[in-house]
Amino acid sequence: MPKKNKQSNLNLAAAFVLVVFGLIVLSLFVKALFVFRDSRFDGSHNFIVGFVGEKQTKIASFSPQGKTISILDVDLALDKKKLSKALGVPIDGVIKLRDDNLQKEDISTVLLKSSFPFSKDVEGLTFVDTFRLSIFAKNVPSSSVYERIFPKSLNDSQKSTVLTLSFSDPTVFGENKNIQIINATDNYGLGTRLASLITNIGGNPVLVTTADEKLQKSKIIYYQDESYTVKKLSYYLDFPVEKIDEKGIADVIIVIGKDKVGNLNF
Repeated sequence: MPKKNKQSNLNLAAAFVLVVFGLIVLSLFVKALFVFRDSRFDGSHNFIVGFVGEKQTKIASFSPQGKTISILDVDLALDKKKLSKALGVPIDGVIKLRDDNLQKEDISTVLLKSSFPFSKDVEGLTFVDTFRLSIFAKNVPSSSVYERIFPKSLNDSQKSTVLTLSFSDPTVFGENKNIQIINATDNYGLGTRLASLITNIGGNPVLVTTADEKLQKSKIIYYQDESYTVKKLSYYLDFPVEKIDEKGIADVIIVIGKDKVGNLNF
């Protein structure tokens, strides 16, 4: 083969390798952008993670505002959605454990191990979330980690007290938005269940009613500014938001429509 042709082929092969390498780098860069976009622990607001073992679960509430971690021990081993429904708490993510022996001192390490990309033991969390939560947990002193048990023998009032102590969101509590809930479906009790969840995170549901006319679309209606409370509930419930100019009896109105009945998180 002539020397010129050989050099040309080498240049072509090198160019091909560079193009492939560039496409791989670009693909990883785009994927990283999506991961950062989908990450939800912002280091400023409460974040709740379930550490699910074979028979038992620890629900940890990470509170950057108070630089604390609240841990609740429950006798449940469910996925993210079922866990939220069973407790009436908005679970942000779940990490599956191989056993039930997780100690509070091990939380940072478990989070760090779960930050490896493509982990099959993580649900609802990106590796950015788990890494940042690991760093946060590492810097919380043991004296600021509060662990409580949640036995099945508790009555409703006791359960509500324990859940509020463990999972109250300081920002939601501080905004103190009056919230009205309208159940516009044929499913009795949905409004009360949602009110319990909102109470558990420090919210202020002031009225729960049943609509005379059933509605198809769920939505969150708010007055003036779209507060953190509205954004948090909208994201968790997957309800669209709608702004109004005139305030009624509440700052926020949540309408539960028929379109979400089969896919509710509470």
